[in-house]
Amino acid sequence: MILTTKDLTKTFIRQGKEFQAVDHADFCIHSGEICVLTGPSGCGKSTFFHLICGITRADGGEILFEGKDLCKAASGELALVRAEKISYIMQGDSLLPNLTVMENICLPHYLCGTKKGLETRAAGLLEEFGLNKMADEYPSNLSGGERRRVAIARAFVHDPVLVVADEPTSDLDEENTSMIMNHFEKQAASGTAILISTHDHSCLRDGMTHYVMNSGVMKVDKNQ
Repeated sequence: MILTTKDLTKTFIRQGKEFQAVDHADFCIHSGEICVLTGPSGCGKSTFFHLICGITRADGGEILFEGKDLCKAASGELALVRAEKISYIMQGDSLLPNLTVMENICLPHYLCGTKKGLETRAAGLLEEFGLNKMADEYPSNLSGGERRRVAIARAFVHDPVLVVADEPTSDLDEENTSMIMNHFEKQAASGTAILISTHDHSCLRDGMTHYVMNSGVMKVDKNQ
């Protein structure tokens, strides 16, 4: 078991009223497993991702990552976990505009001390994603789909234990969505755990575990 949450809860105040963005969520993912989380916009998917990545602190419950409760970890420990073991592919454009594609992929991992073979692996990912001629380009010269693929390459370049992907195919056409999902399955086969949120049900393939979220409540879809 790579990651487990138990009774995970996060409450916000909106217009003077409390609401539970994440409502006692129980979740687990194993090494080599792909889990797909679906649900309407505003149901709590992104908040759940922020919690398990240590970006937002939970109000209650546990987040056990490789046996350690991240809810009790210090900020520095959480930053180290994100740098070394958990990759988070955020919604929207997360590339730095003043860095080239290759620099965007490699810089976060250089900063945490990962250097050996990084550019070689980055080049391999760019070729796999159809971006092999884009290494020296800046994000402003790329389409939205190309920038999305660069962000996905950055997430996988240092072989993380867990990849958390928030709407990873939202900017991609059908062909590139299929390519990225094939890469996810290849990485899972090598042992990486992958958690995806999506509105695109074509991303849900045989063998994947399907969770459904609604109003902060998460359940496994037993009818998939």
